[in-house]
Amino acid sequence: MPLILLYGGLFLLPLFIVCRMALENGLGSFANVLSSRVFMRVVENTLTISVTTTLVSVALGYLLATLLWKTAGWQRLVVLGFVLLPFWTSVLIKNFAWTFLLQDNGVINSILQSAGLADQPLPLLHNRFAVIVGMVHYSLPYAVFPIYTSMLTIDPRLERAARSLGASTLSAFWHVTLPLTRPGVYASSLLIFIVASSFYVTPVILGGPRQMMIANLVDYYTHTLVDFSSGAALSIIILIAASLLIAIYQSLPKEGQHG
Repeated sequence: MPLILLYGGLFLLPLFIVCRMALENGLGSFANVLSSRVFMRVVENTLTISVTTTLVSVALGYLLATLLWKTAGWQRLVVLGFVLLPFWTSVLIKNFAWTFLLQDNGVINSILQSAGLADQPLPLLHNRFAVIVGMVHYSLPYAVFPIYTSMLTIDPRLERAARSLGASTLSAFWHVTLPLTRPGVYASSLLIFIVASSFYVTPVILGGPRQMMIANLVDYYTHTLVDFSSGAALSIIILIAASLLIAIYQSLPKEGQHG
């Protein structure tokens, strides 16, 4: 009970302060935020980048989770090490590493020009592409483990039974493996989308002013405009949106199609 009270207080007290700041002017701060052109532009950026990051991360995460599931022994340990590698590196270090890789005279452009694939440096940095690359790099482990966990519950004899009944590899995956791993896909998609929609550092370092996301807008309200009420109102809007996503996830089936 003391721990529950402690952690509950550490969560509820700041939340109460933010709500009080957001309601200082009644609902005026909410109306000010929602009627802003910048808000709509930032929401569009956030949704586009977050959805793209989620799709790419889940697709790559599914491949890595399958590789972990199919391998064993030292090979699984090697794959697991590469999956965990981003966890061992600071997000700032990863972002600055991508700036060196993606800049005009960086490694990637140098390789492309040396191979004759590009006549001049490609604009790979300070745009939406760079932001998505950095966010996928950070989010990939969050996609792998929920899917891998759901794969561990699958009886390997099911796939062999499907193959023995004439199913091709693709058909066995589509009708057996994918339905049973659907809960893991749901969980990883929700987790990555919530994490991606709250990114702050990566859009600042790898993106440009046109790639501002919702967390950057909160910082703009509080530090540039010194409008704490509007910044708090925007934070409450983000919290409500995330809560709705979690409520939708809770309504989804927690077992596979044949579970």
